Amino acid sequence: MEGIVESISEPKKSRNGKSYFIIGISRDSFSVWEPSYIENICVGDTVEYSYSVSGNFKNITLIEKKMIENKTIYDNNALSESGKIETEYSLEFKKGTEVDTSNRVDERLCEISNKLSVIIELLLEKNHEIKSDNSVN
Repeated sequence: MEGIVESISEPKKSRNGKSYFIIGISRDSFSVWEPSYIENICVGDTVEYSYSVSGNFKNITLIEKKMIENKTIYDNNALSESGKIETEYSLEFKKGTEVDTSNRVDERLCEISNKLSVIIELLLEKNHEIKSDNSVN
């Protein structure tokens, strides 16, 4: 299945003391019993996943971040005519906003990713402005 990660809980403890997480994917909740499954997963990521049902619980058995192909064409460090770059962020991601990194084990990595995305957007805008100025002259 495919979906967008909407939330990831802090680690929880089961009655027998084993740690697990609750992950929200496309308006549904799943248990994650293997922390390594979500190490590189952030809120807003598109993922492919599978799960098994045990009683009332849906347990993630496989989850992988789905990378969106970069559709922008570069020619001598210039942008394509569209002037846009595709990213792995959802459509809600705009310059000056951040992906929600609360309740994440690897929160710092998500913060760095957010900041780099903003920097890339600013550089792309600057590159587009320079290209426009050069074509006017």
